[in-house]
Amino acid sequence: MRHSLVPILLCIFWNCSGSQRFEQWKNEKPDVSSVYILRPARVAQSLFSFRIELYRYEGSFKSDKRILVGNLSLDSGEYKLLDLEPGFYQLKCRDVEKIFFAKQSTRQFLSLELFNTGVFTLPELVIQELDAEKALRLLLEGNRMYSVTETSDSGK
Repeated sequence: MRHSLVPILLCIFWNCSGSQRFEQWKNEKPDVSSVYILRPARVAQSLFSFRIELYRYEGSFKSDKRILVGNLSLDSGEYKLLDLEPGFYQLKCRDVEKIFFAKQSTRQFLSLELFNTGVFTLPELVIQELDAEKALRLLLEGNRMYSVTETSDSGK
């Protein structure tokens, strides 16, 4: 009886938090790129937050000159919408990196996906670019994904 009460209390606390569930796309802004970073709800390592760093390259990504734009943390079932100036960016989580180009007046989707490579191995992490249809399915799955409102930004 006591052990079944803990998950119920966690669910109540989770639903009462200040996060906001996904409702609809935000309107595209003409001078920026709307980038959605998703962490779909998965059982594997769902108790751990993923710390993410976002860097902006000065000029081309080949120059290797980059500036830290912000840090954020995503739990399972959360997403973050970022309005970015056009240019090359690097998204880094653990030892995985993804370089992408934020195009002006567009909506882009990046997903942090965990997958198992074997029965007795730890899940691997990959950052995928998604099309709008796949991203919308993830945002609406289950009881909808939560928006992360707090970030630690530097330079943004």
